[in-house]
Amino acid sequence: MHDPVMMDRGFVADRNTTRKSFYHAAWISFLCILAFGLVGVWAGLMKLPGEQLLPALSRLIGVWPVVLFNLALIVSCMSTLDSAFASAAKLTIIDAGVGRPRVRDGRIAMGCFLAGGLLLVVIGSKDLFAAVAVSGTASMYLIPVVFYSLWLGREDVPVWSYLVSFAAAIAAAILYFFYSNPSYASLLGPLLGYEHKYSKLLILCAGVFATGMIAFAIGILTEKRSRPLAKA
Repeated sequence: MHDPVMMDRGFVADRNTTRKSFYHAAWISFLCILAFGLVGVWAGLMKLPGEQLLPALSRLIGVWPVVLFNLALIVSCMSTLDSAFASAAKLTIIDAGVGRPRVRDGRIAMGCFLAGGLLLVVIGSKDLFAAVAVSGTASMYLIPVVFYSLWLGREDVPVWSYLVSFAAAIAAAILYFFYSNPSYASLLGPLLGYEHKYSKLLILCAGVFATGMIAFAIGILTEKRSRPLAKA
């Protein structure tokens, strides 16, 4: 839940307070996400044959904790939609210059992205966890950006490195979208011998991480070698 609060509203504070808030949000959210994942692993290990996740959790921890669990998912989903629509409007109208920077055009952009999301629901994707996994995989192209450009302060990364990282993340997200749907997963078959969709997700995420980091490293090295020649 720190995502929209930090990214959209955190900048009302001064720069130092905002920076400290980001640092603390990083380790707090990391622990929360890790705990959330471990709950799913625990339920997966303890569930009965053929039992789904939520019924298994209801049996293991009780009904009311599961109700709170679902409420947290709903709040998280709505906060994510809030940021997603705002980012979509900014990306298309302001950054890409598709329309004029006014409220009406921003709302039209949000409506188009909403229609695209509904289209995915129509063709068979109704799993909230799959939606989170797909969006998370797609956003992994930012890992090398944060590491090289923000942390290390490198400004000599070529454009093709960014494009390779972005293309790898989007390709992996699309591939996992089909793997997460049973009707499509049967057509694709196993990935490196693994049948379970989360094993496939781990492989895809590792591939995106490695591709982005290597693309940035190669891009920086090639830029170093080409700059003296360009000056000469």
